Amino acid sequence: MAIKRAKVENFRSFQNLDVNLEDFNILIGPNASGKSNFIEIFRFLRDIANHGLGNAISNQGGIEYITNINIGAAKHLSMQIVTDEKIGFGLKKDKTFFGLRSDEVIYDFAIEFAEDGKNFEIFKDSIELKCGVFELEKISGARDQLKDKTKIGDTKISITNRAGKLNYKLAQKKDLPIRSTDIFPPFFRDSLPARTLMIEMPVFTFVTPVESMFVDIPIYDFDPKLPKKAIPFTAKSDLEEDGSNLALVIKRILEDERKRRKLLNLMNDFLPFVKDLRVEQFAGRYLIFTVCESYSENNYFPASLMSDGTVNVTSLIIALYFEEDPFVIIEEPERNIHPYLISRLMSMFKETSKEKQIIVTTHNPEIVKYADINDLLFISRDCDGFSCIERPFDRKEVKAFLENEIGIEELFVQNLLGS
Repeated sequence: MAIKRAKVENFRSFQNLDVNLEDFNILIGPNASGKSNFIEIFRFLRDIANHGLGNAISNQGGIEYITNINIGAAKHLSMQIVTDEKIGFGLKKDKTFFGLRSDEVIYDFAIEFAEDGKNFEIFKDSIELKCGVFELEKISGARDQLKDKTKIGDTKISITNRAGKLNYKLAQKKDLPIRSTDIFPPFFRDSLPARTLMIEMPVFTFVTPVESMFVDIPIYDFDPKLPKKAIPFTAKSDLEEDGSNLALVIKRILEDERKRRKLLNLMNDFLPFVKDLRVEQFAGRYLIFTVCESYSENNYFPASLMSDGTVNVTSLIIALYFEEDPFVIIEEPERNIHPYLISRLMSMFKETSKEKQIIVTTHNPEIVKYADINDLLFISRDCDGFSCIERPFDRKEVKAFLENEIGIEELFVQNLLGS
């Protein structure tokens, strides 16, 4: 599942944001332009899904800081996220099997604030699934297996939350034999607690992926100093966003021979001097990872003696190839990596973006140099201080520069990509 589009109003430095996302997105722009605020959109969604709306607002610093400083509580805070989630389910009616399969899911919510700026209510909360409707047939000789026979039309499923009351609706079409009562039985959840959005608790089975995607958005900002320290066995097994539990994650990978070979091949492709990795235990309950380099025979030295770049590359490889999140954000991934290796880094991003959606933030012109211009998102502030995002390739002036063989990285360095 990928996020196709994000529309945001009155959130941090954004007044109105409407941006389409690709499989690989590189966010660039001057300091204080709003890159971090853009990433906070996804952190806010994740916090809602994991901890609830009230806690998510508190984690942003409260209403005073989550809304735009020039707008405040005078306007709703709203977000609309469009995904290409493929949600499918089937039903039987009058001895005929039917299937519904979504090709687009739209989640939309808005929050209104009291005049004192201290309280809030949910103004809007809705999920819409755009679905194709298919007649199904049993596979010959197979038990309880069905396949598409023919597409008979399109429809929309919508669920709205009004003051805690859930309303379900199927767009009724005369040429479709399916009605709302066929897919919304009485036992479906019909209410939510006050000030609760639908992504906090799935309202029924086939909307669960909308909530689960927001739950699992990692926002990596690796600190190469932290993985060099010993960690206890009890650390989290999934890669931490700062990379601090790298030793434990490597241990998990090395225990699977297939994954071990894959990790070493990737490391050797990026850093040819790396021969082997190990995770060693000491003091009974602590782990630290070690590396063997081609410069020495069979001597392994601890992470504390490794370069920051080696640690950072290892963290990036694991985040991209071994963590199963469908949507990943990485802040300044080129940190501590020699410019010579940036082209390889970009190849790695392009390769893995076929399997997962990626957003990276950067100030590095080498990243821009090796990027596909269609993957670039440029963020800047307008004359009123609001952050705006555009794709440089959509601008005639940028195309003219490129046609005259001026590199996109040079335009970035000279700050010529803005409006």
